[in-house]
Amino acid sequence: MEKLDALDFKILDLYQKNGKFTYSQIARELHVSEGTIRQRSKKMVNSGVFDFIIKIDPIKLGLSVKAIIGINVKVGKQDEVGKWLASFKEIICVDSVSGYHHFIVQAYFNDNERLLRFVNETLAQSTSIHQLDVSIQLKAYKDVLGYSLTDK
Repeated sequence: MEKLDALDFKILDLYQKNGKFTYSQIARELHVSEGTIRQRSKKMVNSGVFDFIIKIDPIKLGLSVKAIIGINVKVGKQDEVGKWLASFKEIICVDSVSGYHHFIVQAYFNDNERLLRFVNETLAQSTSIHQLDVSIQLKAYKDVLGYSLTDK
């Protein structure tokens, strides 16, 4: 896709404010035709600039424990372990990072006992993991999906 212009950024901003906006609502807001909004939106979706998704609140599903796990692995095993970690439904994010840990993982659990079992039974199965640190989220101050275009 070619470079985004000012209208594209305005469309993205409106979708971020309310992902339920229709093409016609955005067109009225931006004083352009509905066809223009439809065309631009589809072009951005098809090129991977954004996608429409739903955001589920894990707490409403009974997943009240969010764990952030720092993991160190044996040299040469990073790709293998990263793919293995990504296969677990409890894990929502696996990032390979620089610094003290090789991976930072975010995962949700029903309770501390399930987290403990996941660490001691599931993660312990990997002979490539040689160290991990588990932290439990106490409070979220910001929780967004993706990158925000505005500072509000």
